[in-house]
Amino acid sequence: MSTGENLLERVQAGLGAQALETGMAHGILVLQITAENLVPVAGRLKQEFGFDLFLDVTATDWPQRRPRFDVVYHFYSTRDFVRVRLKTRVEEADPTVDTLVPLYG
Repeated sequence: MSTGENLLERVQAGLGAQALETGMAHGILVLQITAENLVPVAGRLKQEFGFDLFLDVTATDWPQRRPRFDVVYHFYSTRDFVRVRLKTRVEEADPTVDTLVPLYG
């Protein structure tokens, strides 16, 4: 088992209680979380697990689904060379999430 795979297993075990769903997609650990858990989980990814690089944030529109939008974040560990994805769902009436600027600038 590689160091990166070991890290992803530790993240999944450590954050599993804060995740609604966990899984792997294309070698990336994917955690579905609530919008309220975004900042705490991102903070733990950075401080406890070494995901020191915030790669990007994007959104997906699912017009027929409620909640309608997914906000998707990708983080990278420059030490272990692995990525992790956080996804949270937000309602059309209030499509907002907290900022990660205090954590990543």
